[in-house]
Amino acid sequence: MSADAPTKDAIIALLSAKEELSLRVVPGARVERTAIENGILKIWLRTAPEDGKANKAVLAILAKLLGISVSQLEITHGQIARDKRVRVKA
Repeated sequence: MSADAPTKDAIIALLSAKEELSLRVVPGARVERTAIENGILKIWLRTAPEDGKANKAVLAILAKLLGISVSQLEITHGQIARDKRVRVKA
């Protein structure tokens, strides 16, 4: 992940009242990176969207950015879409 990745506080500020985070995922990117664009966390992945690999990679990246375990995250909407919502269970 690049040094200019969003901070934990910036990501937490995007959480909804339901403790959900809206994401836009770009699989198959040349470089993995994250950014906040228009109030949504955008994650570029090198991983291809096959057999749930991209979803696992998204959760791993998000867990690392938030400093929590992957088990504290759950994709609630968009299992097979680029636009996703992830619940953060504290």
